[in-house]
Amino acid sequence: MRLLIPVCLSAALLAGCQKPAPPNPEKPPEPQALAKAINQPLDRAKDVQKTVDAGAERERKAEAEATQ
Repeated sequence: MRLLIPVCLSAALLAGCQKPAPPNPEKPPEPQALAKAINQPLDRAKDVQKTVDAGAERERKAEAEATQ
């Protein structure tokens, strides 16, 4: 019993150390971290721009109603 546990543990560790499958050369993986780093600030800026545009539109409408 004392010998069985270390043998099983060693077999499990060796099975986890297999070489990973090579990537497909026809379709390289997309660099997701770079795309995320670029797109997150752009998406935030677009959301802020929408908020600013909505506020400006409200001000224009309020000004137009006040001058009538």
